[in-house]
Amino acid sequence: MAKPRNGEKKKRAIENGKKVDIEALLRAHIATATPSEQSVAAFMLENLQMLSFETGGSIAKAVGVSEMTVLRVARGLGFQGFRDLKSKLRSAVEKEGDLDDYTSRFKVRDKRHEVLQESLRLELDAIVKAYALATTELWDDATSALARTRTIYVVGFQAIKGLAMDFASRLLWTRPNVIFVDSASGTYGEIIAADPAHSLVVLIDAANYATRSIKLAQRLKDIGMPLIIVTDMFSHWGFAYTEFVFEAHAHVQTYWDSSASINVVLNLLINTVAMKLGSKATKHCEVLTKLMADFDEFVSVPTLNHKQET
Repeated sequence: MAKPRNGEKKKRAIENGKKVDIEALLRAHIATATPSEQSVAAFMLENLQMLSFETGGSIAKAVGVSEMTVLRVARGLGFQGFRDLKSKLRSAVEKEGDLDDYTSRFKVRDKRHEVLQESLRLELDAIVKAYALATTELWDDATSALARTRTIYVVGFQAIKGLAMDFASRLLWTRPNVIFVDSASGTYGEIIAADPAHSLVVLIDAANYATRSIKLAQRLKDIGMPLIIVTDMFSHWGFAYTEFVFEAHAHVQTYWDSSASINVVLNLLINTVAMKLGSKATKHCEVLTKLMADFDEFVSVPTLNHKQET
């Protein structure tokens, strides 16, 4: 009687309900796979945390292979297909917690720290969901607009204003013509007077929402100005003004709601824009780096190491 092949052995083990270690399966598969299958397996290993949000088609596009190659890898691992792989992956996560369970590393010393452990879990979940936003078609459309539009205006209010300023500053290192609008005059005239055909506004806000957010969003809608809103999950007000609304989970069990996931969304926006621009982003960054050197923006050694002049 012929011996079962490796793929058949793996399939039987999975069907018999044995513990599924997908990372181990992928590493073992790489050793005997074809070059194209190795690329797929390597991509899965590098993106294991986000694999549940992928499809066979999205992986094939990212790696540059056919969707059939992705299917062969899934079957080579012992699964019926990629959908079955994702299903088993989700089951493993539900039974054992996260693939790399950071919360288990956070040791609870007493009951006061149990709240922190739960808060950590909520924070990590929020970050995973923020990354999931970056896999949607809406994200692709929004970041394409951020990459190609001539002028980007960034607005933020109250406590979230700092995130908006940081986003505008870092996006400016990725592409030109990014302007943070403080609007000391209170009119937002520089935005309202801009050409909607060549401008776009990124509005960043969180609960409790600034009344100026809604007023500005309405005015932008009236003049046909493209708008991207990055906010939290406490309200869905943004959808009345634009389809480009990216909501992050901010509720954790700390004194204040966390803005970490909002910051992750903003960082991923910049990352995707940089990827879309490619060499243009690299060259633009080099230009700004040279300008920074010309203006002696940074000291070469820590200031505290200098002798104080008398």
